[in-house]
Amino acid sequence: MNEALARELFKSDVGKISDDLFTLRNWKLYNREFPVLDIGFQGACRTEIRIRFLAPNWNDAPPSVELLNAHGNYLTGPELPRGAGSLFNPNLHPATSRPFVCMAGSLQYHTYQNHVSDVWENYKRQDSYSLGGIMTQLWDAWLRG
Repeated sequence: MNEALARELFKSDVGKISDDLFTLRNWKLYNREFPVLDIGFQGACRTEIRIRFLAPNWNDAPPSVELLNAHGNYLTGPELPRGAGSLFNPNLHPATSRPFVCMAGSLQYHTYQNHVSDVWENYKRQDSYSLGGIMTQLWDAWLRG
């Protein structure tokens, strides 16, 4: 992937996430400089979770998704949101040795042995798999947890 093209696609996608949406959803912006999109989900009586996308090859490859606490430390299995099915997977991903997002649209999903046949190419042109679309899916799952 050409870095300049990845940078422009990233900038375009991130630019579509409005400040009004951050306010409406109570999202806290930590970073949106290529190749990082780092957003905290906050809510009453809820523990904040940060979702950090690393997308150096956007959108030729899906973003790597890191699950963090409010201080930027990696979450462990017991700290993950519950009630969202297996989306916030407490098992350790073979490539990162950390819990991971097991959902189409995350690099960890598409590189996991059980999902390698579910290729990113099938998703990357859909609006729900833009950076904002993937973030929204994760936020919806966090709300259910």
